[in-house]
Amino acid sequence: MKFFLYILFFSTQALFARPVTITRPASTPNRFHSINSIQSDLSEFALAQHRKSPRCGGFVASFEGEVFDSPSPAISGAFLSYSIGRRDLVKTLIKQVSEPRLLSNIAWFSSYQTRFYLSETGIKAMRDLQLKWAQLVQHLNFATVELFQHKAFKQPSVILTLQGSTNDVIVVGGHGDSINKDDNQINANSPGADDNASGISVITEVIQILAQNDFRPKNTIKFMAYAAEEVGLLGSMDISGRFADQAVNVLGVIQFDGTNFHGSRDLAMVLIQDLTNQAQNKFLGSLIDTYLRVPWRYDVCGYACSDSYSWTYRGFPASFPAEARIKEENSHIHTAKDSLDVSGNSASHSVNFAKLGLAYVVELDK
Repeated sequence: MKFFLYILFFSTQALFARPVTITRPASTPNRFHSINSIQSDLSEFALAQHRKSPRCGGFVASFEGEVFDSPSPAISGAFLSYSIGRRDLVKTLIKQVSEPRLLSNIAWFSSYQTRFYLSETGIKAMRDLQLKWAQLVQHLNFATVELFQHKAFKQPSVILTLQGSTNDVIVVGGHGDSINKDDNQINANSPGADDNASGISVITEVIQILAQNDFRPKNTIKFMAYAAEEVGLLGSMDISGRFADQAVNVLGVIQFDGTNFHGSRDLAMVLIQDLTNQAQNKFLGSLIDTYLRVPWRYDVCGYACSDSYSWTYRGFPASFPAEARIKEENSHIHTAKDSLDVSGNSASHSVNFAKLGLAYVVELDK
């Protein structure tokens, strides 16, 4: 794995006058090249990297000087068998997936001016999401919802926990922030409908269906909306680091980041093969074949392209089902044009991801 390391210093206009370490991990040698000029703060650096590529910036940031260069070996202990054996329950649950509800939640979460991690609306969006999730599970005495406060920035992550009889954890996550690569203003219009209101909507749909069926897990399930993904996976790296420090046994992680743009017309979804867990990817493929029966393929990012890398880096098994081949993904992400219009004002493509999320949770939780 090749990587490049940079040390940036915030300008006096930034929130914190402190250095930040930037790592650019790549699974393909020579995928990244040196950057000619270093920006004065993290926001400007992130915007510059997003402008260089139609895809994500592909870097990981740390305020603690950590270099996220190479993933740790797998550390999970009491590993569950990747088997399919709860067909009746899964089929009952996936029939309840609602496209109108998915659409409504995408519309709601993309209605904020921006969810950029430094903006007031970006902070408010995450707090409002915490309230929405709390309302969905208010009748479950084994459910809690919290704001995970990060030390280096104000935007919180949101974590909903369904406490099981074991403390082994299944993680269902996606990032809640957004970015506009074309405008360096903190409040620049950045609806992020596909990236990643769609992923948050999928997670919300999974939560709602499990809650309305009073699903009580054996293992503990944590649903996460990460802060500050667009500026170097800050939120998910912080959380995964906490889990590693506390020696939490993470049975599996699934990442939903962009679920509603049908860019690959011959496929319903792809599984990102690099910087993810191959055994779990195979399991997801089996779930798709068994319950969704839609065409899918593997694809590669070539770099740390979403929060799944934060868990892979710590040694936890993580997978990233994506909406299209990387070369065919939504070209409007990270701009003011990332709206529901691009997906025909429909959430039909996200339906399969919600079904996969339900199948994953139920079949892994045994």
